[in-house]
Amino acid sequence: MQSGNDALRLGITRRFVLRAGLVGACACFLPWPALAKKPEAKAAPKAAAEPAAPASNFYVANRDKLVADFRGVCGGAQHWLAARAAEPTAKAITDDALRRYEGLLPKMPDIGGPTNRNQPFLIMAGWLVALYQSMAEKGMTAKDAGRLLYDLYAADWAAVPPQKAKAMGASLFSVAYQQSLADWAAESQKKKYPGDWVGKALPGDGKTFDLGYDYTECGAVKFFKAQGAAEVAPYYCLNDFLASRAQGTGLARKFTLAQGDPLCDFRYKRDRPVTQNWDTETPKFPGNKPA
Repeated sequence: MQSGNDALRLGITRRFVLRAGLVGACACFLPWPALAKKPEAKAAPKAAAEPAAPASNFYVANRDKLVADFRGVCGGAQHWLAARAAEPTAKAITDDALRRYEGLLPKMPDIGGPTNRNQPFLIMAGWLVALYQSMAEKGMTAKDAGRLLYDLYAADWAAVPPQKAKAMGASLFSVAYQQSLADWAAESQKKKYPGDWVGKALPGDGKTFDLGYDYTECGAVKFFKAQGAAEVAPYYCLNDFLASRAQGTGLARKFTLAQGDPLCDFRYKRDRPVTQNWDTETPKFPGNKPA
């Protein structure tokens, strides 16, 4: 999860599945483009009360762009849902998710906007909360919502030319990028934003990993908990493996804050096969069986 205002090298995909460009929303440090500023069966999880949004709220200032992006995600979600439920149900869920997301935006945590490497991941977490709450109204589970996002993310990565994806991954192992990671980690220790991530960078050992970092606080997990949707957090984390596989960055991870561990341990090794995925990880979640 990365820093800076650099333009997203891949660009924003416009496939119907993920018009919001989920290819940039992973834990693989892709630069986040600054957004151009423009003048709701099973009861749904309840969101905790949150303070009013400040006047300079990033989400309010960029509302039109953010809503348009999520509308694109909802298009892919409706297609996914329609294959598993009646079309009217699929449309009802996504219409409700869009309404929820619009209401959620002004109350999302301030973590500094587009200058923060983690802003896209918090936005993505907002998508999942809105979809999960709407799906829960129709009797669907956190696992269903997690699988929806996982499948959409996989479809978007499948549309990225392999050479382009590999080039994106190769940049993660440069000296310059590893220094930027170290700089971010040091800055994160100041805990300027309560809703942000906190972590530390680890030098590669030359054998088991080339790039490493630990998160001791996760903004997405904090957000899911604040919205009464903590149970969806472990599924959200699985998207990291999809991105790493496509980019050839060899992610391996034993622990996540989302599952109650004391940290998230990200270890990348260039060109190592990524063996973790939905099928290997979800059976480890409490009460889960293989999908």
